[in-house]
Amino acid sequence: MEKDFSLEDVVKFANDIVIVTEAEPLDNPGPKIVYVNKAFTDLTGYAPEEVIGKTPRILQGPDSHSETRAHIRAALEKKEPIRTAIVNYSKSGRKYWLDINIIPLKDGSGKVTHFAAIERDLTDIKEAEAVIKKKNTELAELNETKNKFLGIASHDLRNPLFTIRSFSELLEDGTVGEVNVKQKEMLGKIFHASTFMKALLENLLDISKIESGKIDIKKQTQDLNQTVRQQVEFNQLLAQKKNITLHMNLSNIPPLSFDQSAIIQVMGNFIGNAIKFSPPDTAIVVATDKVEDGVRFSVRDEGPGLSKEDQELLFKEFQTLTAKPTAGEKSTGLGLAIVKKLIHLHNGEVGVESTLGMGSTFYFTLPIE
Repeated sequence: MEKDFSLEDVVKFANDIVIVTEAEPLDNPGPKIVYVNKAFTDLTGYAPEEVIGKTPRILQGPDSHSETRAHIRAALEKKEPIRTAIVNYSKSGRKYWLDINIIPLKDGSGKVTHFAAIERDLTDIKEAEAVIKKKNTELAELNETKNKFLGIASHDLRNPLFTIRSFSELLEDGTVGEVNVKQKEMLGKIFHASTFMKALLENLLDISKIESGKIDIKKQTQDLNQTVRQQVEFNQLLAQKKNITLHMNLSNIPPLSFDQSAIIQVMGNFIGNAIKFSPPDTAIVVATDKVEDGVRFSVRDEGPGLSKEDQELLFKEFQTLTAKPTAGEKSTGLGLAIVKKLIHLHNGEVGVESTLGMGSTFYFTLPIE
């Protein structure tokens, strides 16, 4: 089939820049340009007659990285194709970024006689990347400032909050004098509010330490099942208050390397939440299982379950879910976010399996190292 167009015209009017140079010499003064298309002139401002016979080095300048130039030269010496990004300069001195793809051109005998460079202007992309990088740096600095503020504020508020909590408890108990029913009720509310505030401050401190990289994970090889037994025993009284039964189903698992205080915090959160969100006269099963390349800890409850929407929000900070505690307990909205960060510091995974109206199973896995 005859072509009703010229391949020369395709190259001439292509949107991408096309430069053809001789293959030799690579040393000074360098290979000569023998062809440029219209896109080259549009970008650089050089007319063909201003560059043909000259070396592409006239397009380079202070920010044309020497490493990139050396990389290109090494490929040309071997007569190999190369693709990279480089900074060039227009006739007016404007700096621009190029995606440059250089291919060797051979004659009928297979000898490389020329190189063709197909180039695309990356300036807008590189400038956008620079803006994003700057914004990310600014966000990281703001996040660090936020973490410092949370750490300082949380730490400084602990002492006065402890005083409020302790004194309200003493007053409610009648230790320093009799109080009437109304006063006792109000003091009880103060005590519970301050207890919630204490938990919130501790969570804020944990978040700030983790995000700033200042949390100290000290892993030791130990028995995970023993830690599970201790946490189940610790939470028995809380479960009994709601007439909830805690069961254990512990498998024969190998010793693991983990930070005990961090894993206790995670287990306490899972078990405590299961109790908090389960109705009375139900059961909670705490289990360990050997899984591929690791061990899984799980807590299964008979609570209201979670919608797909709630499951997507679970491990994020300050999230409000549709599921509510069954006895008016409070939640800081930070516990599960901290859990996720602590487990990731152990190179583990955390997740939930739940069906609305049919309970939930929260779990984490730790690798066997």
